[in-house]
Amino acid sequence: MDKGKIFEVELSRWNPSGANPSAQIALPATPYELADALEKARITGDTVYSAEVLSCKLDYLPQFIAPDINLYELNHLAQRLSSLSAWELDCFEGMVMMDAVQTQYAPISVERLINMTHSTEHCQIAYEAHDDPSLGKFYADNDFVPALERVSDEVYEYLDFAKIGREMREGEGGVFTPHGYVVQNGEIASEYHSVDTRTLDKPDYAVLLQVTKGHFNDPAYDNETVVFLKLPAGDAALLQAVDAVGAASPEECAFSAEDCMAPSLTEKISDVLYASEGDCYGLVNELAEQLRQLETDNHLLTYKAMLAEAPGDISLEEALDLASMTEEFKLLSDSPAEYAKKEIQRMLSVGSDYGLNKFCDLEGYGRYLLEQRGVAETSYGMLEPQNGMTVEQCLNRPSQSFGMEMK
Repeated sequence: MDKGKIFEVELSRWNPSGANPSAQIALPATPYELADALEKARITGDTVYSAEVLSCKLDYLPQFIAPDINLYELNHLAQRLSSLSAWELDCFEGMVMMDAVQTQYAPISVERLINMTHSTEHCQIAYEAHDDPSLGKFYADNDFVPALERVSDEVYEYLDFAKIGREMREGEGGVFTPHGYVVQNGEIASEYHSVDTRTLDKPDYAVLLQVTKGHFNDPAYDNETVVFLKLPAGDAALLQAVDAVGAASPEECAFSAEDCMAPSLTEKISDVLYASEGDCYGLVNELAEQLRQLETDNHLLTYKAMLAEAPGDISLEEALDLASMTEEFKLLSDSPAEYAKKEIQRMLSVGSDYGLNKFCDLEGYGRYLLEQRGVAETSYGMLEPQNGMTVEQCLNRPSQSFGMEMK
């Protein structure tokens, strides 16, 4: 799991046809990463789907999360957890375990889990206590038991610390965790309500950049100010961001991509901006304009499928070139079997399948057709060339010649 991520989740939906597309996503995720995962799993609108937690940075937590959880809400929980300190995470684990003890380890609503992240200030942790005897001794040593304040040192050694610890734990409702004893001295907050993130507003940017002032190893000049720039943007917005971080020009700024309408390009954009020290800002802004236009023309999903089929070392310039070639491809939602059945129906000029699925290897024939026609299976659907050229061929890279040169 990537650093900073809390959950690895698999999204899946039920499909009457038998094909059940799924997608995996690490949380917390950006708005476009969430939308991208839902598209890969063919989840739209009110589609019923499950979000199964495959792994979690907090290994005790998945058992308390129901599979019908809303993805946006789970992402909000991941964002909250990723912002907590180590001490706050220890408090959170204690609160989860207190609930578990009271409910016999029943699932906990994500709304309550999120509110627990807002309630750590009411917790106390005794890291020295891992069982009743050590808890009893901790309380006695620190004068937390008024009745023992006048006990002599001779008698103190004969105290039943296990009994003291057990009575204190049962009275407070505290729990032991791998980190120590946790007790909560207040109610769980009510800052968050499920309706707050049941859906997610569409971002008002195609690419989101983080802008900071370049570090010049000069304490009097450097600062830690961070602003975000929404692309596509004009020169005025860029200069406003530059001024907001206290820089004199874009050349004094560092840019990195936080989110992108085509998530597979986010890291590549950051790498290019870092390597060029901001010289490629214009290229990234142009790409953002192209992404916005692709969305308007309903070609964005096709473009993302094209990127999925492109070589891993595709440059940002090549990615921009591909944005103008989406009409050269058609994105199909069919499975290989459905593709084969439609082709057979077309050849026979019939509308019914006449039981083809019972007597023919439609899956095998479909994959044969896909290979022959250069149709690529991507996580977004099947990408069918309209002119016989693959995505890599569309890049028009110079061919490399191998062999001996005649002299």
